[in-house]
Amino acid sequence: MIGPILQTHHAKILRMNDEFVYWLSPLNQDALANLLNLAHYKKQADDANGILIGYAHDVDYDHKNLKWLRARFNQFYYIDRIIISAAAHGKGLGRALYADFEAEARRKGLSRLVCEVNTKPNNPGSHYFHENLGFKAIGDVDYPDFNASLRYYEKPL
Repeated sequence: MIGPILQTHHAKILRMNDEFVYWLSPLNQDALANLLNLAHYKKQADDANGILIGYAHDVDYDHKNLKWLRARFNQFYYIDRIIISAAAHGKGLGRALYADFEAEARRKGLSRLVCEVNTKPNNPGSHYFHENLGFKAIGDVDYPDFNASLRYYEKPL
């Protein structure tokens, strides 16, 4: 059910990203290719009805979220982007991808999972999902230049 993200999945991923862009940053083919090139974790479930892209703390990527996290932690596995198609919501793809991501973090000897969830615009379903998986809020940050506010979460392993 879980496998690598293939080139044949890209168009679907871009459509899903567009559908939920108010909680994600915009993405085009070049940006997606760049994210996948940098990613330490890049997997899909159920023919890309769910995708997860993540990085270890040492990725060579200058990003506001990574900067915020690096100022607080020496070591982590960062969930950059999780997208589940509207048709697949509630079918367990997110949980399956997170379990696989966590298992890989443990194999790599990483001590925590980290992510962020929008508070402006608010994403209450994602907050609920993360809290139910054992993530704890570690900070709220407002990013006026991006017209967004985020809550950062951590799950110690």
